[in-house]
Amino acid sequence: MKEIRVRAPGTIANLGPGFDIFAIALEKPYLELTMQLTDTNSIAIKNACRECVPTRVENNTGGLAIRDLLERVDSHTGVSFEVQKNMCIGAGLGSSGACASACVYGLNELMELDLNYNEMIEIASRGEVATGNVAHADNVAGAMLGGFVIIKNSHPIDVAKIDVPEIPIVIGVLKKAQQTTRPLIPKSLRLEEVKEQLSYCARVVHSILTNDLKEFGQSINTDYISEPTRSKSIPGYSDIKKKLLAEGAYGCNICGGGSSLFVVCDKERVHDLALVMRKQFAAYELGDDIIITQASNEGTKVIFYD
Repeated sequence: MKEIRVRAPGTIANLGPGFDIFAIALEKPYLELTMQLTDTNSIAIKNACRECVPTRVENNTGGLAIRDLLERVDSHTGVSFEVQKNMCIGAGLGSSGACASACVYGLNELMELDLNYNEMIEIASRGEVATGNVAHADNVAGAMLGGFVIIKNSHPIDVAKIDVPEIPIVIGVLKKAQQTTRPLIPKSLRLEEVKEQLSYCARVVHSILTNDLKEFGQSINTDYISEPTRSKSIPGYSDIKKKLLAEGAYGCNICGGGSSLFVVCDKERVHDLALVMRKQFAAYELGDDIIITQASNEGTKVIFYD
C-alpha cells in the first residue's frame, strides 16, 4: 500500500486590502498529513491533533476536496488520511486551506494524475465550503504555491505567484467565536473607499516587487471590506493596533477570516513587538499564544513517499 506524507504551510489571506484575492504563505505554522489509497470505496479521516478536526467528509475541507477530485477523475478508489495540524484551528491562519491543499496535492501524487497547479487549487478551493459555505481560492493557493499569490481569475481559477523577500511577521493567535464571519461583511462600499482599497492593493504588489518592507506594512494596514466587521469580535482591537504601530510595527491587520492579528516589522523588532502584543493580549484577556515567523516561498510539498 502506497503512503505519502505531505506538508502545507499556514497562510494569511486577504493580506489587508486584498479580500479573497491575496494570500501569503508562512514559514510557520504548518500542517502535515499522511494519506493512503485503500480498497474501501470511501474516504476515512483520522485526527492526530490536540484540537478537534472534523472527521465527516462534508465537514472537513480535505475530505470535500478529495471527494470532488475523485468525482472529477471518475474514480471509486478509497482514501484514508490522518491530519496532524501544527497550528490553531479557526484562527485565520489558513488551517482549512492547508488541509485541502495537502489532500489534493497528495492524492494527485498517489494517483499520478498530473494535474497542474491551477487545477489543484480549483479543486482544493471547493473544500473551503466546509468551513465558510463558499469556495474561495486565496488560502489554498497560498498554501499550494507558497510566496505571495494573486487570484487573477476565479472562473476558471488562474493564480499568479510572486516570490517574497524577507518579511518578518508576528502573529497573536486568537480563535474566532463563530465558524465564519463572511455573511456579516457588507456587500457594498462607498466609491471613495473603493478607490482607496484599490490603491492599497496596488501598493501591496508594488512593495513586494520592490522589496520595500515599510511600504508593505503600510499597504496592509488599511482595509474597508473585512477589517471593520471582523475587528468587532476582537476585544480592544483598535487600542491594540494603535499600540503596536506606536511601538514600531509598519502595519497591523487581521489574519484571514480572523480573529488572529499580525504585524509586519523590521527583523530586529520582532521580539520587542511580540512582547508588546503579549502584554496587550493579557490586558484584554485574549491569551498568550504569540508566533514569530516570516513569509515563505515554500508551498505544499511531499516529505515522505513509500
